[in-house]
Amino acid sequence: MQPTVSIIIVTYGSAREIDACLDALSQLQTALSHEIIVVDNASQDDTVSRIRARQSDVRLLAEAENWGFAGGVNRGVIEAQGQYIALLNPDAVARPAWLDELIAPFADPTIGVTGSKVLDGAGRIQSIGALLAVPLLLTSHRGEGETDSGQYDAPADVWGVHGAAMAFRKQLWQQIGGFDEGYFPAYLEESDFCERARRAGYRIVTAPRSVVGHTESSSTGKFSAEFYYYYLRNRLRFAVKWHDWPMLWNEFRPAEQLRLHEAPLLDRRVARLVYHQGIPHLTAPDAAARAAILATGRRLRAGTLPADGLGPLLDFAAEAADNSVLREVTFHSRLPLLATLRTAWNNIATRWYVRPSFDQQTRFNLALERALHTTIEQTAARTAADALDIALLAWKLEQSH
Repeated sequence: MQPTVSIIIVTYGSAREIDACLDALSQLQTALSHEIIVVDNASQDDTVSRIRARQSDVRLLAEAENWGFAGGVNRGVIEAQGQYIALLNPDAVARPAWLDELIAPFADPTIGVTGSKVLDGAGRIQSIGALLAVPLLLTSHRGEGETDSGQYDAPADVWGVHGAAMAFRKQLWQQIGGFDEGYFPAYLEESDFCERARRAGYRIVTAPRSVVGHTESSSTGKFSAEFYYYYLRNRLRFAVKWHDWPMLWNEFRPAEQLRLHEAPLLDRRVARLVYHQGIPHLTAPDAAARAAILATGRRLRAGTLPADGLGPLLDFAAEAADNSVLREVTFHSRLPLLATLRTAWNNIATRWYVRPSFDQQTRFNLALERALHTTIEQTAARTAADALDIALLAWKLEQSH
C-alpha cells in the first residue's frame, strides 16, 4: 500500500543520535501509513552501519558524497512515495502523537507547511514557529528559551518553522522546485523553502501538539567559527536572493554594519572572510565548490582563521591581560627567618610608599588593555563592513552586464 507520509531523516556523522531517533519513530501512535527514509550524506562515522544493523523497515540512501541538508532532503523526496513529507533531524526524538498532529492541519488546502513544537532536554521551547527580522534577515524562534506551559498551544500562522521537525505537501515541493541546494551545507534552507511556499500562496502554520525533543547536536558547534561561516554565507545568499538592490544597499547594508559593531569578535572576523569571498552564486554549487566550502569549514574548526591583521594584536592583548595587574613580590629565603624579616621590613619601610604606584600602574595597564580590545573589535567590524560594501558593489556590477 502506498504510504500517506514519507518521513525523511538526513544524517551526517549522526551515529550517537540516530538510534534514539529511530527508536522513537517505532513507538509512534499513528493511524497514518508511513515510510521512513534515511539519507546519509557520506558520514565518516558508523551511522550507516548502525542503521543497517537495525534490520528494520527503514529505507537507507547511503550517498557517496555530502550534498548538504537541502540536497539530502531533495534526494529523499525524489524516492518518497507519500503525499506528505515529514522532515525530522537525527538528533530529534518524536513524541508518540508527533506525526498525526503534524499532518492534521493539511486538511485545510490553504496550508502548505507545518512545524512542530521543538523542546530542549529541560522542557524549554526551542521553537514553535520561526521569525525573520527585516532588513537584517536574522532568524529567531517564537518562545525560544521559555518553559513550555501551553502558552503557544493555539495553532498560529507564522513566517517559518524549525527544520528539525516540519512537514509539507509533496505537490508543493514539486511546484516550487524543491529545497534550494545552494544553501550548502546547512542553514536557512527551510527558511528559503517557507518563503517560496508563502509566495506561491500557501500558509505556514504551527502544529503545537506535534512535539519533539531536540538536543541540537549540530555537526558544527553553535557559535563556533565554522557555524558563523556557514550561517553568514547562507544569510548573505538569502539576502541577495530576496532583497532588491535598494533594500540591499540602503537597508540591509547599514543594518549589518551596525550589527557587526555589536557582534562577538569571532562573528566579526568570520564575517570579513565571508564578505571578502564575495556574494555566493545563486545556482547550486558543483562538486568542486562544495569541497572548497567544506575545506574552509574544516580549517575554521581547527582554529585557523584567515590572515586579517588582527592575529598579532590579539596575541599582544592576551599577553597584556596576563600582565596588567602588578603583584607584590613574595620574599623567599633558605635562611631561617630571613624572608620573614625582609617582609616585615618591607611592610614598615617601603610597602605603603610603593603600593599606590602599583595601583596606579595597574589602573593604567587595565585601561590600556580595554582600549586595545576596543581597537581590535572596531577594526574587525570596520574591515568586515568594508568587505561587505565591496562584495555588494561587485555583485551589482556583475548583474548589470
